[in-house]
Amino acid sequence: MSSRTKASGKQRKKGFSRGEKIIGLVILVVAIWAVYSFSQPPSPSTTTTSTGTTATGVSVAPDFTLPVVTRDGLTGQRISLSSFRGKVVFLEFMEPWCHVCQDMAPMLDRLYAQYGAQNVVFLAVAGPWNSATADDAAKFIRDYGTAWTFVYDSSGTTFTTYGVSATPTFFLIAKNGSIDTRYEGTNATFEILVTDLTRLNG
Repeated sequence: MSSRTKASGKQRKKGFSRGEKIIGLVILVVAIWAVYSFSQPPSPSTTTTSTGTTATGVSVAPDFTLPVVTRDGLTGQRISLSSFRGKVVFLEFMEPWCHVCQDMAPMLDRLYAQYGAQNVVFLAVAGPWNSATADDAAKFIRDYGTAWTFVYDSSGTTFTTYGVSATPTFFLIAKNGSIDTRYEGTNATFEILVTDLTRLNG
């Protein structure tokens, strides 16, 4: 073997082969993805089936204060759940991208038209998962013409406090601030909600 060939061999041994570089790149991408995934809160799933109407066992609905979102975006105003004590509250946890939330919007609009002027507060908490922003919630309001109040939970803390892992999830809160009923997804039919709202607001 010539001295030139030996030198070339030595040079190749100093660097990484093409295969080694590809493997290293794959490992780096997987590591970055793993770090990102573990740093994100769990995303609520979209509920499409009934799970039953159940009481939560919580005596008083946990209070929260969140920024208000309208069709034009964040307003700079903030609302606390406790400010509605003495009124029945229909509380929705939703995501703007949730197809079930979108499908149920017309039904909620009918409920709001029937009970919104009868001392019942309709309040929707929009979450941040799948990179949903306050602007996405504003677009949802524009697209579906919703007239009730929306707030934005940028950290997902309120979702966690209420144990919400699927959207939409609904809570009926009595006038004394206690959680009366919880519904998930399509379990919240128009007829059931009318019955329970009438009972609570009687």
